[in-house]
Amino acid sequence: MGGITRAAKASRDRLSDRVAIGMLLKAFPPEEVDAAIDAAGAREQRSRALPARTMVYFTLALWLFGGAGYDAVLARLTAGMRWAGVATGTRSAPSTGSITKARKRLGPEVMRRLFLRRAAADRAEAIRWRGMRVCTLDAGVVDIPDTAANLAAFDHSKVRVSVLAGHDTGSLLDVAVGSPREELGSRVLDTISPGTLVVAHRSATEHDLWRAAADRGADLLWRARAPISLPRLHVLPDGSFLSRVLADGDPVTDSLAVRVLQSPEAVLVTTLLDPDQAPAAELAALHRTRWRFESLFESLEAGPVALRSQDPHGVAQELWAMLCVYQAVHPWRRKEAALRGTLSGTGGFGMPHRRGTHQ
Repeated sequence: MGGITRAAKASRDRLSDRVAIGMLLKAFPPEEVDAAIDAAGAREQRSRALPARTMVYFTLALWLFGGAGYDAVLARLTAGMRWAGVATGTRSAPSTGSITKARKRLGPEVMRRLFLRRAAADRAEAIRWRGMRVCTLDAGVVDIPDTAANLAAFDHSKVRVSVLAGHDTGSLLDVAVGSPREELGSRVLDTISPGTLVVAHRSATEHDLWRAAADRGADLLWRARAPISLPRLHVLPDGSFLSRVLADGDPVTDSLAVRVLQSPEAVLVTTLLDPDQAPAAELAALHRTRWRFESLFESLEAGPVALRSQDPHGVAQELWAMLCVYQAVHPWRRKEAALRGTLSGTGGFGMPHRRGTHQ
């Protein structure tokens, strides 16, 4: 008999759903979710059909089952949670309007706390290169509805997301969200420490960001925008040259010593001045293999991202939920890629086809 029976397909789909929900439960255990709910003051004051814990997992599951409506996502979620022995509230089927109200009651703070807790745990894992911890700084934009509330909060129909990520693991270490007109990079550098190398695709003349990292004892490896305008002060044996990044207000006393590496592919600028301790070929390889903002959506198998929320609180909730789900999914993607002998990673849990824009 050819093909697959309807019963077999339904059984396979149920198993896939349970694996997906199990992944969320493992990444964000109920006790951790409950702690975030209490810390955010989002615990329900009376018994509800949609308690806060269920709504946390529901908001995460929206990124797992992007093609399904609210009622279908909730049904798949509660079936998976009950299969795993996790309480979900009453068994009645709430309306879409009730689910929307429950999401609003939950707010964005619980998701933010869940993400930050996971990010703090992941900061211990980082590639070591010549004794240095390596991470990547990158940013992009995500479309949001151009409602009056969103435009008042973000001054645009997009939000900018700046990300600090583990260079090899891809784990998110810190994130800042704001208007596309804001420079958010310095906000995510608060988590870096001495002995860290920050790799980025940035302009070499963004002095404030360079200074913010240097003040924390970090070194930098960033790609410069062409044409390069840094003065050639001293040429080194490997062909790179020493220069200085100048501040606009006080270019003499506040300048930073840098080394410039030029190749046909890119112009790289670094605070690692000694070519023996930081060979140019190794620095170029580090920059080529850096984590990229698009990796968020590749791991989620998401197409162009257009958030649905009509107000800033909903936008924040969706974004933090997306980042949480990425943290949960990405290790599975890496393992899958390793088994297939590639870093691209395919297959998945029915993610929505949405993607952000790199900037």
